[in-house]
Amino acid sequence: MNVITRRDSATGPALRPVGVRGVDHLALVTDDMPATMDFYTRVLRMQLVHVRRVPYERDRGQPPYEDLRHYFFNMGNDSFLAFFEYPKGLDRSDRDLPGGMQHLAFHVEKDRFDELCEHVRSCGVDLIGPVHLGGRFWSAYFFDPNGIRLELATSIADAGLSVIESGCQTESEARAELETLFDDPAEVEKWLAAMPLVADRIEGEIPGE
Repeated sequence: MNVITRRDSATGPALRPVGVRGVDHLALVTDDMPATMDFYTRVLRMQLVHVRRVPYERDRGQPPYEDLRHYFFNMGNDSFLAFFEYPKGLDRSDRDLPGGMQHLAFHVEKDRFDELCEHVRSCGVDLIGPVHLGGRFWSAYFFDPNGIRLELATSIADAGLSVIESGCQTESEARAELETLFDDPAEVEKWLAAMPLVADRIEGEIPGE
């Protein structure tokens, strides 16, 4: 058993509405659209939904190529995962530099987590984990054909908690980390006052046990 936070006895402000609903789409880059289509539909069981070309627009931050393929996959929860297909032979991006995307984590319900991990392995993909990362976090890692690091993430919190709720911390947990970031105690208190903290912790079951 591992202890995790619980949302039914809050000590900070409640979770509040924010200005955006969530992810509409993530737009990533491939240089091999057929391999990307195969991987995301076969290994991660996503569905190809929309295929099109996009023109180059000088001042809109568009990719610097004309008539690029831009394909969209249903990744669940009413969100798209999208890919542009860039020309072959370009340098690979570095996910470990500022401004890069270090990895992409997909949430998986706890009761489906083990089965999906096994499915990924059965497709010949080298999957690392699952590993417990502390708190509610339980994850497995692998790479897609483009070298993008992917994560399957689940929560060992109560089934009734949302992803955001399951990430809430106690004041002592949040304070210990914020004090490593700010030397000014007032800054620590300012951020603690804005966070939806919880008062106690409960035990949760790790998938597969």
